[in-house]
Amino acid sequence: MVPERQLDILSSIKGFASFEDRLKGESYYPLMASGVDILQINVGKLCNLSCRHCHVSAGPHRTEMMSREIFEYCLAALKENVGITTVDITGGAPEMNPHLEWFIQEAFKLGRRLIVRSNLVILLDNKYKR
Repeated sequence: MVPERQLDILSSIKGFASFEDRLKGESYYPLMASGVDILQINVGKLCNLSCRHCHVSAGPHRTEMMSREIFEYCLAALKENVGITTVDITGGAPEMNPHLEWFIQEAFKLGRRLIVRSNLVILLDNKYKR
């Protein structure tokens, strides 16, 4: 169903208010961020798996990968913004980025909570075992 038709159906329901109208009614309009708590970093699309459901189409054939220079920019952003309490690292398989271990060590020194979104299967590969 096309979005316009969905909106028509919803607006015909008694008491339905659009998101914008609801924000205005609750005195949250315009909606403004009060800060940044989480820095989510996608470190690349290289992955050891080729999952049909992958929303970024990651896989072993992908070559896109975050450079060390970009990781350094991310560290600089963390240093400048102490309100960012969590670093959420994702990708294809983040472990396949050669700069990940270095970045994790540096981010840890800053006292941030670190999340690495792994498919866990990669940990069966001898290269990534610890």
